Parts: sequence; structure tokens; C-alpha cells
Amino acid sequence: MLTARTTDYLETIYLLSRRQDTVGISQVAAERGVTVPTARTAIRRLKEVGCVRQERYGKIVLTQEGRRRAAQVYRTHSALFRFLHEVLGVPAGTADADACRLEHGLSDRTLALLVGFLAARASGAAARKDGKRPRRPRAATSAGSGRQE
Repeated sequence: MLTARTTDYLETIYLLSRRQDTVGISQVAAERGVTVPTARTAIRRLKEVGCVRQERYGKIVLTQEGRRRAAQVYRTHSALFRFLHEVLGVPAGTADADACRLEHGLSDRTLALLVGFLAARASGAAARKDGKRPRRPRAATSAGSGRQE
């Protein structure tokens, strides 16, 4: 089980590794704003749970499991950030910090609903840009009553 803080390190490594194949401990420390020994402690924990590989003084590489977990955290963070910033109008810096705090306790079901909401909102905005109104689903009718519920 990863703590919220260790998960943040996993996400940092993931984002750095999207720019390059391997990541150094000093890069992680700089990105997180911590000392190298502090980052080394978090990396050690990620190695213990099988999320990263690192030879002594070598570069950090995400394992398949580490990449899967990190990608999930990143998707959650991104969805929360978009909701906070684009929908609620929270300033970007605050939305990013808040998304980081919220991403650790969000259920899979809530994330799926949030992603669906953002997708529906985006498709509605695209339709409005085309000059077309988004289609609304028809309300179900009660059997025999003719009334809409």
C-alpha cells in the first residue's frame, strides 16, 4: 500500500519519464522541491513495492506495475484539475494543488462519473461551437399514462 506522499513521487517519476526514458534521483528531488536524501527514501519505498527499479546510484525506471499505477494517478489528477479549473473556475495553481490532495481518496466509480461528465461537457461545447444544440435524451414515459417522469 502506498501513502499519498509516495504516490506523489510515483506520479512525478511518471511525468519525468514521459519526457525521457530514465529519471535521476536529483531530478525527482528538484521536481518535488525536496533534498536528495528525502527523495531517496521515497524511491526506496517504491522499489520495495515493485513500482520502480534502480541500481545503486543508477537511474530510476518504472516497472510495468509502477507505470500502470502512475498512469491511473495521473488520469485522476488530470480529471480533477480540469473539473476544478475549467468547470469551477479555480485558478490553475490552486486547482493543481487541490487536485493533488483530492486524487488520493477518489473512488473508481466517482472518477468514472467525473470523466464522463467532462467528456459530455466537452462534446456539448463542441456542438455549440458548430452552432448546433446538443441532443437531450428523451424522458421515459410511464406505461399507459402518457405522462413523462
